[in-house]
Amino acid sequence: MSSKSVVRWLVGGVCVLASSLAASFASAETARAQDPPWAEILGPRQSPAPGAQPAPAERVTWRADLAAARVEAQRTQRPLFVVFRCLPCKQCADFDAEVLEGGERLDPLLARFVTVRLTGAHDVDLRLFPMREFQDFDLSWWGWFLSPEGRVYGTFGGRDSSGDTSRVSAEALAKALERVLAHHEDPRRPSWDVDGPLPELGGAPQTAKRLPGYESWRKLSERGEADGSCLHCHEVGEIVRQGEVDAKRFDKSRDVYVWPYPENVGLELVRDDGLLVAKVTPDSPAAKLGLAAGDVLGAAAGRRLFSQTDFRAALHRAPSGDAKVELVWLSKGVVKRGELVLADGWRKSTISWRKSLAEGTLGAHPGMAWFFPAKPDVRRKLGLPPKTMAIRPHFGPEPGWRARDAGLTTDDTIVEVNGQSPELANREFLTWFRLTFEPGETIRYRVLDARGRERIVTFTAAARGR
Repeated sequence: MSSKSVVRWLVGGVCVLASSLAASFASAETARAQDPPWAEILGPRQSPAPGAQPAPAERVTWRADLAAARVEAQRTQRPLFVVFRCLPCKQCADFDAEVLEGGERLDPLLARFVTVRLTGAHDVDLRLFPMREFQDFDLSWWGWFLSPEGRVYGTFGGRDSSGDTSRVSAEALAKALERVLAHHEDPRRPSWDVDGPLPELGGAPQTAKRLPGYESWRKLSERGEADGSCLHCHEVGEIVRQGEVDAKRFDKSRDVYVWPYPENVGLELVRDDGLLVAKVTPDSPAAKLGLAAGDVLGAAAGRRLFSQTDFRAALHRAPSGDAKVELVWLSKGVVKRGELVLADGWRKSTISWRKSLAEGTLGAHPGMAWFFPAKPDVRRKLGLPPKTMAIRPHFGPEPGWRARDAGLTTDDTIVEVNGQSPELANREFLTWFRLTFEPGETIRYRVLDARGRERIVTFTAAARGR
């Protein structure tokens, strides 16, 4: 190679390297420019200019017309607080009454929102309310915080196996309302761009009945026969799930563990605050990240947090297996950030309380109307060891119960199902059965009658009991 060729080769290589480095720096600068300024967002609130703050309503009014409420929100520039409430369900009824009653703590805050209360999910537009990502379908009370234009600020609601009030309270709601108002009214908010996209609402509404799984769900569900029937939120969840089942994208061993709790990553949060850390489990993902009691969660997965619900939503949207979730928090007033590193299995929790599982369309039905644990005297009489299955079946007056037609009676005690004998009853048994067996499988109940005589009751499982 001549000396001139060498020079040209060297110059060319330097230019390529310089161009590559420039592109890398530009990419890094762009990433930094797009990174939300969390220190500013989570720092002191900046008050709106005089006269720019939306005036509160004279009194709290719960509207039922969502379209009119959205027009009002844009006119008054007050944020929306939309509550979904299933009236027939007793679950969450006390909390619902507490919110409706309002009082000195809630009413002054609610008056600064356009408040809406919806009691059915059959015509909800899922483009405005992206429930798959932001709502736990197994709750009969759920709240949404929206900007006047329809951007999702956050949500509020939740429970666990211990009861309806384990994750929510009026004080926790008040704290969330205060945080949303401070965020909404801060004049810097538009520049932060952390509120999610504007909903695209052109064309026909995207209701649950337009989802891919709806027709399959109708055939499987006992309530899905009539097009005009009301849909409960848990049924919307079943329809969403059915679409994934039909597409063979649903894994019963992993995908049933929705809406993980803070404890799943090693955090215990103060219920009445929602974001204040009460305790960190040693050697947990949260502990390894450096969180400590007294810290306050601020953002997760790129979204600002207003309640424990929002943190759980960020965990809910994370992958089912190994996952990393970006977290931003305040520690003694200093903004810190890092990634929660989560290993496969991190989502698991008690799920038998979930109506969409125990009474939904996933898996097979045990062929009975209900079932109860055998009483201690029955166990002793039959000589059954502890920690094993002892289920007493119950049938409704309707004909066609599969297990009864196969020979099972209310005097029998089920002690084994297809060779398995876990100590379960009621919802725990039904949830286990649905997650273990599929329609079309042969079910073999080993049962003992009232005199202790053993026999096998065999039938083919279906999605329904009849």
